[in-house]
Amino acid sequence: MKQHLIDKFIAVLVVMLIGFAIFLKISATYGTEKLKEDEIKKSRHYAQQIATLIEKKTNGNIEKSLNENTTLRLQLNEILQAFLTEQYHYIFLLNKNEKNNYQFLLDASKENAEEYKNIFFPQSSQFDEVYKNRKMKIIAQNSDEVEDIWLSVVYPIVKDEKTEALLILDISKEYAQYLQTFNSPLMNLLSFMQLFLALSLFILIFLAYKYYKTRELLIKDKLTSLYTKYYLNEFFKVHTIHDYLAILIDIDELNNINQKYDRDVGDEVLKLFSKRLTEMLPKDSKVIRFGGSEFFIIIAKDKVKDQDIFVEQYYRKLIDDAYIVMNYSIFLDVSMIAMDIPEGVKHIDNVIRLMDENLLNIKKTGKNRFEFIKNITLEDIRYTSIDYIKTALDEERFTFLYQPICNTKSKEIVKYEVLVRMIDRDNVEKLVSPSYFLNAIRFTTQYSKLSKLVLTEVFSILEKYKNIEISMNLDLDDLFNPEMMTLIENYLIQYQHNAPRLTFEILEDNEMYDFEKANEIFSELHQFGSKIAIDDFGKGYANYIYLSRLDIDIIKLDASFIYDLERHPQRTRLIIESIQLLADKLGCEVVAEYVYNESTYAILKEIGVDFSQGYYLGKPERLDYYLKI
Repeated sequence: MKQHLIDKFIAVLVVMLIGFAIFLKISATYGTEKLKEDEIKKSRHYAQQIATLIEKKTNGNIEKSLNENTTLRLQLNEILQAFLTEQYHYIFLLNKNEKNNYQFLLDASKENAEEYKNIFFPQSSQFDEVYKNRKMKIIAQNSDEVEDIWLSVVYPIVKDEKTEALLILDISKEYAQYLQTFNSPLMNLLSFMQLFLALSLFILIFLAYKYYKTRELLIKDKLTSLYTKYYLNEFFKVHTIHDYLAILIDIDELNNINQKYDRDVGDEVLKLFSKRLTEMLPKDSKVIRFGGSEFFIIIAKDKVKDQDIFVEQYYRKLIDDAYIVMNYSIFLDVSMIAMDIPEGVKHIDNVIRLMDENLLNIKKTGKNRFEFIKNITLEDIRYTSIDYIKTALDEERFTFLYQPICNTKSKEIVKYEVLVRMIDRDNVEKLVSPSYFLNAIRFTTQYSKLSKLVLTEVFSILEKYKNIEISMNLDLDDLFNPEMMTLIENYLIQYQHNAPRLTFEILEDNEMYDFEKANEIFSELHQFGSKIAIDDFGKGYANYIYLSRLDIDIIKLDASFIYDLERHPQRTRLIIESIQLLADKLGCEVVAEYVYNESTYAILKEIGVDFSQGYYLGKPERLDYYLKI
């Protein structure tokens, strides 16, 4: 059961029990309170009559009149005695003296009446409340010293917004017992409700116990006893993400350990590794097992003085010592990425995804090492958030820039490369590079949405401007994606008259193995008249084997060749000359990208490179910027 459903269920039970408890309390006191309310109304009127009489007899100045006229005191005591009934056991008048003590002004008791100005010590602090607030109160008397009194009606006599005296009418317990006889049916109901409440509380305790055990299964990994990702999301509901340093760790080739020894050995290695992960961390750090051999760690930044030293030492301790299992001494290869989470991050999943990408890069380039990502900005994380990108796609917050590709000899623009940019949600003037968002949505439905936007833009421009050529990027993985290729072919069929003015620049992150299938796809694109370019030639996997096995039209030199023309001019020039010569023999064109200054451009022109592209010749701009020139 999901936590929020459990929370709601328990919350409903708690509310029900509280409701029953309130109802029980109300029911328990309803009969008495109802009668009490009636007595309050009667007593208020009764006390008001007596108070009016006292004020009238003392001419509105009670203490002074009683001080000066003993006869008046006796008369008033006799009058008050006349108000005594079976209901009102005592009636007396109090005020406060200079020492703030209560003293008797009148006492209607027929026997043992208090002397004038004798001190009175009330058993309830509510007397003071009435004296201060000048509002009548009914006070329950529970003291042993007033056994025969049930309630005291305390009525303030006020003059000039100041309490001059308190008139007290004590209601006897005998009268209360008389009233209580009306509540017998109600008490039977209350007994039943108390039993129901006890049973309900028992059920709640049982459910709470079951919930606790279920939650423990959700947040604790069974094998290692570490936390799970479920706990991580729960943790950051109440903690600020940017207060933490994050570490993502993966044991390289754990499957090899399972195969070489057995799974039980692999499980013991995971347990020992988990223990070592935990024991080397500052207090209150959290270790989460994502499953398999991947672990995520969060450490409060204020617990680590020097993050660089800590991260390196932590990594060394994980790999330097062997893990002893069943007399086997096993050393682990571990890949690790650490990141100082920037301020403003709101979703830990965005942090994990960015770290996962960097960890994957480590694994691609040799494994068994660590990196510490620093100077990460909020934009680095926000713009890689799938939710953020999805919203941008739904709102079509994307625009397109065009960078000219020029004839190197004449600087004449012969083609434009279309470049997609995401528009910042809060600042429409800010354009976000695809380096942030493309990898985040690759192999998702959002990538298809973006591709459709790009294709719609490209063919719309080709349809609108009949004299220009467009070059667009196509990832190598897109070639082997049937859905993506179907989308491209549908556009080429619909706008086949414009297809000869379109070049597909093939990008790659992974090495190509199926050259035969790639050539089949290139052949399909060639049938429509479109051209194929290999981007970043000379970098990564894009090397001379591509020229021998693929039917391509254009070679786009990697930027490193252009930059090396100034750092290593002789060697680099020879390499570029050889590529241009080979391209001429193969019937291909050569494009030099990232041409950033005049001296580099001059060398390329001298070499005879066919085409050039870069900031020196034109920055990415709106298309109308160049078409107006």
